[in-house]
Amino acid sequence: MSGGAVGLLVSVRSVEEARAAVEGGCAVLDVKEPLRGPLGMADPQVIRDSVEFGRAAGVATSMALGEVVEWTDEAAAAFDGPRVDFAKLGLSAADRYSDWSARWRNLRGRLGRVDRWIAVAYADSERCGAPEVEEVVVAAVASECAGVLIDTWDKSGGRLVDHLSTEQLETVRATTREAGLLLALAGRVSVEDLSEVAAIGPDLVAVRSAACRDGRRDLEVEAGRVRELVESLEVASGSAAVWRLAG
Repeated sequence: MSGGAVGLLVSVRSVEEARAAVEGGCAVLDVKEPLRGPLGMADPQVIRDSVEFGRAAGVATSMALGEVVEWTDEAAAAFDGPRVDFAKLGLSAADRYSDWSARWRNLRGRLGRVDRWIAVAYADSERCGAPEVEEVVVAAVASECAGVLIDTWDKSGGRLVDHLSTEQLETVRATTREAGLLLALAGRVSVEDLSEVAAIGPDLVAVRSAACRDGRRDLEVEAGRVRELVESLEVASGSAAVWRLAG
């Protein structure tokens, strides 16, 4: 799905937040624990309960599974998470591996209950030892990922648009569109940023802080803030109601 309206992905850390995100009109419900990092994995029961709620509500679901370096082969083989529409693994500290893409693919294969992967590229890759955005996009296409998420690793180090130019983002959009991959953009995206980010033409804009009380990612997601983001995004990109039929 690309070239049309832009949906809003909201990352939640509890069923209560999931309820607020869905009430506010999110298109995709993403489950993670922000205190554990940009792709912090939530507790298993939180993931199950939130995903179950999202599916019952008719929205697409995704989950964050932390960073590749946090997993052993044994832990991945024992993973028993719920079925979701999409799952994500971060690539911070991937420079520890002689071939990060091989380790990434191997680990994804061991996490057998996951069908569709979203490759995560950190816009501030130099801060966390991750591959550059362009490398991740190439690997995502080659390994048949469902899409690419461009995010920031350091949430205190600037917004997405502070790290990547419009031209760089448009190039990624062209590559993912040609390959038939989804593109999601994140990284401290605020209401004020939505028009600029939506103009790139992603399939999704992903938020946490902007959907939380006082704009703080450690506080709770509020339905009113989600609704404001959805309304602003639809003004910028057209209705994304089709996303709410996914899942």
